[in-house]
Amino acid sequence: MSGLWEISPIGKVLSPIKEPVKPDLFQNVRCSVEIYPEFKEGLLGLEEEKEVLVMFLFHLNIEISPLLVHPRGDISRPLRGVFATCSPTRPNSIGTNRCRLIALRNSYIDLIGLEAIDGTPVIDIKPFSCLDPRYDAEVKDLI
Repeated sequence: MSGLWEISPIGKVLSPIKEPVKPDLFQNVRCSVEIYPEFKEGLLGLEEEKEVLVMFLFHLNIEISPLLVHPRGDISRPLRGVFATCSPTRPNSIGTNRCRLIALRNSYIDLIGLEAIDGTPVIDIKPFSCLDPRYDAEVKDLI
């Protein structure tokens, strides 16, 4: 199936990191996602989650994406197909991160571990338990 799809941001990242840096530097950074008013209702119940998946756009990538990259930009590592890496340089420039949810404040989601810079458009948020329904049951057993 080919064609164009229109994706509109549901919010944006508010982060102390203003420019692209090595992914490891995001590991313990606290940031927020501001959800736009028309999507705020979609946050109902999210405060019950411990981890979320955040999907966002690598909005600064304007170059044509290579299909072979060195993982983490480390040229000492062998080339791999872009789909076998976490490279931000991708054909559709979509990023995904598993993040720890710290707090939900009105239209703001406080997170740790989001590898996105200030102003990054956010296109979706899902509870991590969506990936594996067993995860939800295991976490609730621990509480």
